[in-house]
Amino acid sequence: MPPVPASVTGMITSGELPSEFTAFFTSAGELTDETYWSHVASAVEAYLATADVDENVRGALALAGAYGWLDSLDDGADPDQMEEDSDRAIALLREAEAHGIDEDETYEVWRYAEHIGSLAAELNDYLAEMDAYVAKHGATPRGRLDAKLGQAHELYSAGERAAAIVLFREVAEIDPWGGEFSGCFDRIDIGWCRLLHDAAQAEGPESARKIWQEARAHHRAARFPVTMHAWPMVEMLLGTGVPDIIEVIIHEWLDAAIEDGRGEVPVTEDEHRVYELALAELEGSPHR
Repeated sequence: MPPVPASVTGMITSGELPSEFTAFFTSAGELTDETYWSHVASAVEAYLATADVDENVRGALALAGAYGWLDSLDDGADPDQMEEDSDRAIALLREAEAHGIDEDETYEVWRYAEHIGSLAAELNDYLAEMDAYVAKHGATPRGRLDAKLGQAHELYSAGERAAAIVLFREVAEIDPWGGEFSGCFDRIDIGWCRLLHDAAQAEGPESARKIWQEARAHHRAARFPVTMHAWPMVEMLLGTGVPDIIEVIIHEWLDAAIEDGRGEVPVTEDEHRVYELALAELEGSPHR
């Protein structure tokens, strides 16, 4: 989303803002705590439909309304709503340019409006594809993997280890980079995490290291385990004789945290607890 256009900010702070809109903004030209840009956009549309509009501010008001419809969209917006709000913004952009707003100022808002319209069309296509997929398979790709993982968890908990391992491996070996399950990387990661945990607990360190290498090769350029699974995986591996694996997971979690600007240490109480346990194990390990 581009910044608020200069002519809109200028109108708000210049004293030329019609009284119908003054309650939406602070004296510094910011939205009040109770106001959303969608409120401004709706009010602009209603105001411009009246006969008595000051032509000196009509263009800036139309631009404010266009900006308002676009700024109010969020990541979870319905694609039909996205398309409707994009169309309303484009209509107001045309009016803004017809009433004195230079195209240099409207360009970024135009570009964003067109982006939203294109994204809405893509989402509608995707939803149609998912509807057809669910009609054929009974669930989304993620839903199918969740069902298989759930079945595997139940089997493992009931002592049916061999059957559970087959299902965990079926999930783990799915290609995370293409095909129908390409958006399910975290579920595929769970499959490998469970295989690694089982190998470490049931077969020993060397079997665990073999699974570890398989998982790393399968993930290719991505980290294994994914960041959200790092600390649970560390905790599951404590005391299993693989401090070398634990150390790699911790270092890669820290690298990811630094990349994301989250600092250099675990941030939750539970992460701190696991971190301290892991450090204690690593300090006594000959593998370091």
